[in-house]
Amino acid sequence: MEDGFMYAILAMGFYITFTILDFPDLSVEGTVLTGGVVCAIMIEAGITPYLAMIAAFLAGCIAGSVTGILHVKLGIRPLLSGILVSTALITVNLVGAVVGNGGSFSGDGALSNVTISRSSPALFRVFPFTLLPETVGQVNLRQLVSFFVIALLVKLLLDAYLKTKSGLLLFATGDNAQFTTMLAKNPGTSKILGLALGNGLAALSGALIAQSRGNANQGMGLGMVVIGIASVIIGLSVFGKLRFMKPTTMVILGSVIYQACLGIASILGVPSAYNKLIMALLFTIALVLSGRLNRKKQEV
Repeated sequence: MEDGFMYAILAMGFYITFTILDFPDLSVEGTVLTGGVVCAIMIEAGITPYLAMIAAFLAGCIAGSVTGILHVKLGIRPLLSGILVSTALITVNLVGAVVGNGGSFSGDGALSNVTISRSSPALFRVFPFTLLPETVGQVNLRQLVSFFVIALLVKLLLDAYLKTKSGLLLFATGDNAQFTTMLAKNPGTSKILGLALGNGLAALSGALIAQSRGNANQGMGLGMVVIGIASVIIGLSVFGKLRFMKPTTMVILGSVIYQACLGIASILGVPSAYNKLIMALLFTIALVLSGRLNRKKQEV
């Protein structure tokens, strides 16, 4: 549940870029870590985690905007735009991590780990979550509730935004960019805005991951594309027929199901070294199920 809510924010970002805009965005591999590094540095400096997470979100928005500008303004293909930004963020994140550790950047990645000490004001150590008991049995109740509240808040805000004129333009741009042009609106601007918002949510997810693990390191961004897209596809495939359920709710549940599958594999004694293989298999199954459902809809 905890991991599901934590990665659900990442999945909601992919819902914007992958599902609405039909943009295969690979820059999240870097923006997740960017959010983690920014949040970890600020929390270690004694700044409240609420401001730290907002800063992480804004940092992700900036990175996503760069991806959008490379694609829209410079005409670079979507996949290459994401790869370029993700590659550039490797250095940005490394420099930030080294500076955050109080060192100076010399090209050495040995200091590319920003630790959040137990005395630092992480989200689940500040009001109002301190009113809850820290643990119940083997469950870290404060951490679980805090991540659930953040995921729920993001969902509500995203639902409200998608009902606005700007949000509806995102749907129009993803479905038919020419129609957006006919409305005297620039589809490129909508793409840049959507990529900024999607990467901002990815960075916010990275901020929660860093607080959960107690550090931000260079391995955080690996596999985030698979986790995000698989969660979206699982959620929309499993719950797609439930008309009363909003897509953002489906995405959150899809993230929980995906993480539950990984948890079951761990309980069954599957070595952690096989996690990436399991993730790839789950992603493949999700793609197959999604393809079959789409074919059935077309036949109907």
